[in-house]
Amino acid sequence: MKNFFEKNKVLKIAIITYLVAIFPFGFAKTDYYFMSPGPPYQWDISIEDEKTFEFDGNLYQLTVRRDEANYFVYAWANLNSQIDLYPREVILPDGVTPQELSEISIQNMITSENVAIAVALNSLGYGIESEGDGVLVVGLLDDSPVKDKLLKNDLITSINNQIVKSTTEFISLLKSYEIGDTVEIGLVRDEKQLKIKTTLIEHIEYANEPMVGFLASTPNQKFTFPFDIDINTGNVGGPSAGMMMALNVYNLLTESDITNGEKIAGTGTIEIDGSVGPVGGVKQKVIAAKRANASLILVPTANYLEASVYSDENTSIVAVDSFEEALNVISDFSSR
Repeated sequence: MKNFFEKNKVLKIAIITYLVAIFPFGFAKTDYYFMSPGPPYQWDISIEDEKTFEFDGNLYQLTVRRDEANYFVYAWANLNSQIDLYPREVILPDGVTPQELSEISIQNMITSENVAIAVALNSLGYGIESEGDGVLVVGLLDDSPVKDKLLKNDLITSINNQIVKSTTEFISLLKSYEIGDTVEIGLVRDEKQLKIKTTLIEHIEYANEPMVGFLASTPNQKFTFPFDIDINTGNVGGPSAGMMMALNVYNLLTESDITNGEKIAGTGTIEIDGSVGPVGGVKQKVIAAKRANASLILVPTANYLEASVYSDENTSIVAVDSFEEALNVISDFSSR
């Protein structure tokens, strides 16, 4: 960055002038959110009444920092390629407050934690099932085709007459359709059964992925595990930690260390069937992984093109579609 300013003296003067001009209101919020690299996490996991095995390597979950941008951050983001800006309406759906968005993110993390544990245990031979009351609509995107069809607090129970009991089932089922397909959604509103039809659109963050266009949560989702597993997620939110949480749980419960002492990092949502889904902020996450000197970075296939530009002789970036594929990639890499 020093060389950048030395070669751009005019820009340096302009930026300093701008910062001086905005200083009185520099901490005021803009109409943008920013996304920057966050710290890699090595989860603190406790497992009761079951033998566990410590491992020498790392299975880092990658994170981003996302928050409202003030004018100082906005100015810095325009100089720093590691920080991206997003219009407020892209991050904050209509009718959702920043506090509600934070609560939704934490709830998504809790759901992701339970799904990740279930996937890891199922891979080890346990038959884990889950159920919930359906898919609760908690916010609607401005450009969503269902903005005038769905309401906040609607409870979605089916897609094309296929019952869905959780957001994970809903997302997994959506993946069987294409962008542009028309689907019929069954829902409950004020204790009345209703059906609406809508066309699936491209996800605002994940290329080539279909979506309806709303934020969701699963009321009363329940899992039954054979023993207690607790993942200390701290204040990290969102569903993108699922794959790495599942890998950490799996490795703790297997005698053979899949990392073989390597620094491995990754990101990706996880569904109950073990499929790995796309995430936001993959650029920032890969940058964070390289800062942590990870030798292998796992990313969802949908995010691979964006992530692959950061590969080099010290960093292998590999796309995966499922938990089992992630296990195989790590095994091949760590046994070289």
